[in-house]
Amino acid sequence: MVRPVISAPARLRARTALVAGVVTLVVLAGCSGGGEADAGASAPPSGSASATASPRPDPGAPLDANEACAAMYVKGDKTLEERIGTALVGASEGLDGTSADQMHAMAMELGRLESRVPEEFQGPVEQIRVPFLQLQEELDLGTGAEIELDVASTVEGLKEYQKLC
Repeated sequence: MVRPVISAPARLRARTALVAGVVTLVVLAGCSGGGEADAGASAPPSGSASATASPRPDPGAPLDANEACAAMYVKGDKTLEERIGTALVGASEGLDGTSADQMHAMAMELGRLESRVPEEFQGPVEQIRVPFLQLQEELDLGTGAEIELDVASTVEGLKEYQKLC
């Protein structure tokens, strides 16, 4: 059962908001930085055979490094990196059913990504997942205790992931 709101002391909320701001800055830096450009620069030319091939029939198929970068920085209306930041900011503003659902969805999506990326990307994805798993575990226990999410781990994981791209 998801509690409607998990309150936190003002000090914790302020620190979480600060960390969420840092995550937002990292997200914006990743979008305007080399991640998307590098993934696009290494993509095959439009006339190549792989550009005309049909999409992967197996959504659980392993990804190569370029596909792993695209999964984080290119694919979708809103990139995975942006959605990570949005979910963390939403949770820092007050945990309700919607933000808890977003956090759970991100934990699941990152788990699927972790199993598909090359080995060198798995450590950064594990780091990115930390606060999402913390919240999921606390909600599963249902203790109603205050939750201090390790958002710094996500920031470090995103930095490492970006370096690989």
